[in-house]
Amino acid sequence: MNTSKTTYDPAAIEQRWQEAWYRTGIYEPDIKNAPSPYYTLMMFPYPSAAGLHIGNLFAFVGADIHGRFMAMNGYDVFEPIGFDAFGIHSENYAIKQGINPRILTARNVERFRETQLKISGNRYDWSHEVDTTDPAYYRWTQWIFVKLFKAGLAERKRAAVNWCPSCKTVLANEQVIDGRCERCDTVVDQRELEQWFFKITNYADRLLDHLDHLDWSEVVKAAQRNWIGRTVNPEDGKIEYHLRDWLISRQRYWGAPIPIVYCDRCGTVPVPEDQLPVLLPDVEDWKPTGTGSSPLAAIPSFVNTTCPNCAGAARRETDVSDNFLDSAWYFLRYPSTQFDDRPFDADLTAKWLPVDMYIGGREHSVLHLMYTRFITMALHDLGYLPFDEPFKRFRAHGTITKDGAKISKSRGNIVNPDEYIETWGTDTVRMYLMFMGPYTQGGDFSDRGISGVDRKSVV
Repeated sequence: MNTSKTTYDPAAIEQRWQEAWYRTGIYEPDIKNAPSPYYTLMMFPYPSAAGLHIGNLFAFVGADIHGRFMAMNGYDVFEPIGFDAFGIHSENYAIKQGINPRILTARNVERFRETQLKISGNRYDWSHEVDTTDPAYYRWTQWIFVKLFKAGLAERKRAAVNWCPSCKTVLANEQVIDGRCERCDTVVDQRELEQWFFKITNYADRLLDHLDHLDWSEVVKAAQRNWIGRTVNPEDGKIEYHLRDWLISRQRYWGAPIPIVYCDRCGTVPVPEDQLPVLLPDVEDWKPTGTGSSPLAAIPSFVNTTCPNCAGAARRETDVSDNFLDSAWYFLRYPSTQFDDRPFDADLTAKWLPVDMYIGGREHSVLHLMYTRFITMALHDLGYLPFDEPFKRFRAHGTITKDGAKISKSRGNIVNPDEYIETWGTDTVRMYLMFMGPYTQGGDFSDRGISGVDRKSVV
């Protein structure tokens, strides 16, 4: 009888193979010539707080396993990753830490990429990474704004809007849940302000009617139907909607500046496309003012400019755009990151898109997913895309609990996956997460359960 024992060292083995993946480019398909393209995508993370928690890893691993399955079936699988790095979530964390969001966000992106995502075992194509705070990216976010403005789909108007006194900015209707800010849970006020809106209501019928034919999770389609809320008045047959136009302005610092200038002679003028991006200035006083104006309004060198039409004195728009605009088109950018003269290449877009499988949380049903569909439809109507729905299939992943309780900071039961990967190895953690329960439902995470998956010693 052989009683010798071989000890399994996951850290050494996994590091060796992960390095081999990056060195050989095994997960980097030939974007131009791949014969059987298959584009699978998980909603990209926003790099705030302490990093990915175990629920994030659960979602990401499940999406990755689908990609691996399709690769085993002979497809050239494209599975990119990036960072949704602008917005209130990142800026509020920076305020809490007392660190400029430009510095803190870059630090968090580095942590997410190098110490978590790269050791997660996922088959990411890092050669097509995107970061929404990169001027090479938000140049095209601003380009989309200009295109929608020229098409009459973006307008500035005075309206009663939702105001979060804690975040010190306006919020879209979709960002208010039961009268509270979806980000910080503060009770929302109403203010009369001039703001920029996208006319998503022009697309209400298409957004609703297309749901009947989409291969999406039913819970998400139901949420969108309810939010659009089309009803017919029985007396005159008048059609009414719950959906309102998308409020895009934010009175914050950490976002892409809205590419508009105001001229006393010419009125409201879009920044010419060859002058994009309008760079977000690097400033010291970046915290929200609460006055209804962005901190950018206090920077004369940013505000004062010349009119693109008449070359006279003009003023820049000082609000930044909602980060949901950044994430409403990122999936279009991934295959074309190598181009700096276009947001998305026509040939590559036709080859790889729409996305074959998109996976994410159901909590984004009427925020990200609705906005993404609207932007896709608008770009299609303007002649830039050959399709008007972004994702062939969408599946909402489930959630996981910890010892029977919802995972949350208030309960003090946040699970950091780093320590589990360090102790058990990536493969063990991945396998345990996937066997907790059905991927679309989730399961309960426990230290006792993960030990049952571990096989450190081989006899």
